[in-house]
Amino acid sequence: MVLSSILSFLGCKNEPICTVNENNAGKEVYDLDEATCFIALKLKKKKSDLNLIRDALIAEENYMNKSGLTSENPNSESETESNTELDINQMVEYALNEEKVDLTKEELIEIYDTEIEYLIFIGVVGE
Repeated sequence: MVLSSILSFLGCKNEPICTVNENNAGKEVYDLDEATCFIALKLKKKKSDLNLIRDALIAEENYMNKSGLTSENPNSESETESNTELDINQMVEYALNEEKVDLTKEELIEIYDTEIEYLIFIGVVGE
């Protein structure tokens, strides 16, 4: 009886904290929830970390909007010809100081670096 309880407890512990739809590979559609899950799984994070990862990604989006790195029109020529480049250190500082994301500088860099794998997965960025 005790052994079966332990095994069922261990079985629950191995369930994923979230799932990524493999059918979205190459679809070129960024989904915040899916990106959050993808990063959490890659970094072997706990369910309690999902909101922090999401906060980091929202801070990134806000930084990019304020810096003029994103455009409402995805086919805009000004976006492709923009001289503005993404500076990960400035983005991390923005997330920490402006958005007050409750993560360390190292954790944010780890999240943003892993996000590149998600962008490759959905086909927005080449390998």
